[in-house]
Amino acid sequence: MSKKQQPKGPHTYSYMILNNKNAGATFPVAVDYSFLQDLFQIERSYDEDEAVMFRRNSHPLRKFHVTEMSLRLMMTIFRRFNTEGSLIGVSIHRLYQLMNEEYEDAGSKEQFYAEVRKFIELKLISTNRSGIISQWRVESFKKGTGRFVLFNPVVFTKAFTDLPVAAQKLYLYVIGRNGQKVNAEFKEFLGPDCWLYTLTHKSRPAQVRELLRSLAALEPVAGASLFQEAAVAKDALGRWSLRCVPNPVYLVRHQAGQHYRLVPQAKVPYSKTVGRLRMLLAAFNIGDFEYMEHGQAFLRLAQLLHNSGLKKLRFAVRRLQEMMQRDRLLAADPILVLQSELADREFVQFMELARSTGIYPFIAGEETDEFALARPFQFYRVIRPYFSLKRFAAVCRRALPLLRSEGTTHGKADGEGFYLEDFLIGKFAGVRME
Repeated sequence: MSKKQQPKGPHTYSYMILNNKNAGATFPVAVDYSFLQDLFQIERSYDEDEAVMFRRNSHPLRKFHVTEMSLRLMMTIFRRFNTEGSLIGVSIHRLYQLMNEEYEDAGSKEQFYAEVRKFIELKLISTNRSGIISQWRVESFKKGTGRFVLFNPVVFTKAFTDLPVAAQKLYLYVIGRNGQKVNAEFKEFLGPDCWLYTLTHKSRPAQVRELLRSLAALEPVAGASLFQEAAVAKDALGRWSLRCVPNPVYLVRHQAGQHYRLVPQAKVPYSKTVGRLRMLLAAFNIGDFEYMEHGQAFLRLAQLLHNSGLKKLRFAVRRLQEMMQRDRLLAADPILVLQSELADREFVQFMELARSTGIYPFIAGEETDEFALARPFQFYRVIRPYFSLKRFAAVCRRALPLLRSEGTTHGKADGEGFYLEDFLIGKFAGVRME
């Protein structure tokens, strides 16, 4: 396409076809503004820093210095972590592979591993393992600002990563400050101890001008440079300043949706429990649960039921089927519901008796909202002080014919305002069973 034919409107190149391993276009990446600030702020301690060995047999690395690999890791985190700032069931090696899928040229594995350790020590991210679940978390999400900076996929190109790291940091800083404002000039004064000198490790206007020129000369798309205007000059008062206007064709306008993130499928370590769960999910026709939330819900289910017996597994999957039938989108967290129910061993036994005797359908009645998901446990908590397990079995057998009849002393069994626990207590509490 010739220069004259190329579209020049704002946001024209928000999505780009890159020479990476992504199928189709590469999307912009949304970086948490607090995280970006926290990362850049470590440069303030650079002068007091010393090189540290973050991994055995690795090269020394400055702790308080933002390197090219720091920027790559940051972009990978916000491409691959979920919207809550966490990632479950993905190893550090898999995270390294995911980084290389985004970038046109691969990064050093040794540097990546060391950078991850550095991020953890700086408390930018954390990692923990519980049973079969390994989880990464972005610490800045605890601040809850909800502010993000959208970066064009140009940051994944080889042309951009070949720039000096100081130029890359300068570009991210400018976009982070300007945001989505079209044709807005960025201006910052240069002087002793100014922030731009600290961030880029430069000390003279001429050095900053060279960084700006390298960015202005970059044309990710022929005929469209990163900056429309770029200059480092003195004003009438003799003050040096950096001035630039980012090219609006590379600015990204926020659109609602999940397309800024590509959360990978969680890897579930195989075990007898995992195998049995897959078999039961298929038997209860809810096999697609394994792939919900990129496999993270299934991983949490396997963790909850690790080393459980088949009877307990069957109970959990049946409850999961009920929840999915009532609410396919699972507005309530099904794993938390199961966790609270399974904490009481007798609850499982009471519910199994309710099913085997046929009264279980009367517990939830016609409720279809989140309240219905909690009904079995609510029913159990009310009924437990009145009936032992053995007595509850007898009560269920006596109650079923009455529940199936058209009416009861408490109203219709399937009608509004009917609660099975009230019916059973009113009818059978204190009544001797033969």
